[in-house]
Amino acid sequence: MNDKLIAAIVTRKWPLAQGYHAVELETKHRAELPPFEDGAIVDLARDNGSRVGRTHPLWHIPSRSDAFIVGVRQDADRGTNRPSSDFLWNRGDEIYIGAPRGTAVVIDQNARYILFSAGVGVKAIACVARNIASAAGCCLEVHNFARTSQRAVFRADLDELRDHAQINHRIGLSEQQIASVAVHAVSPTHANSHVICSGPPSFMKLIECQALQWVYPSNVHKIVLGERAFGER
Repeated sequence: MNDKLIAAIVTRKWPLAQGYHAVELETKHRAELPPFEDGAIVDLARDNGSRVGRTHPLWHIPSRSDAFIVGVRQDADRGTNRPSSDFLWNRGDEIYIGAPRGTAVVIDQNARYILFSAGVGVKAIACVARNIASAAGCCLEVHNFARTSQRAVFRADLDELRDHAQINHRIGLSEQQIASVAVHAVSPTHANSHVICSGPPSFMKLIECQALQWVYPSNVHKIVLGERAFGER
């Protein structure tokens, strides 16, 4: 049993974009959650003895501390062989949740911050970008990718930051084209620049490979979503 997980109930679900949904969860017995920022991440499990679960970005329901919303990818074409950690997200389903947590980023006004996002990872990247933008003088740019305009989720979260950051939306690019954008974004740059990414595993691996050619390994940060073993970061 994992004593750090608490029970929650799915109360509703609605589409955000093609292949993506918002899911509202309410803690059982109206248990309050610790404070968190919109775009923080949370671990979810199917039972409180799970060693493997899923990590999703979440955001607030106004005026409530015992409920929240998570962004999920739920494509109809993923087939019936679903991983054991997947959820159906039906109303009334019980799901166990961990404490929400943010992504710690060292703010250096002399450093350049280059952020990459895709899928529901956009929500997590927008949270990090807001925190960086709050430090006056930081050089901040965000490169956001989606397969189609119908699948471009959370664009508004990034567009709200246009007064403080360079926001670039890239739609319909191939893997080779994404790699080319990443190369152009990080080369040349100073070794003390920070590269932060969140999205599908193959996307983050591609960004990481390009970033490591230019910046210190300790300055490459990945916000990992989806299936993971508890205790991993």
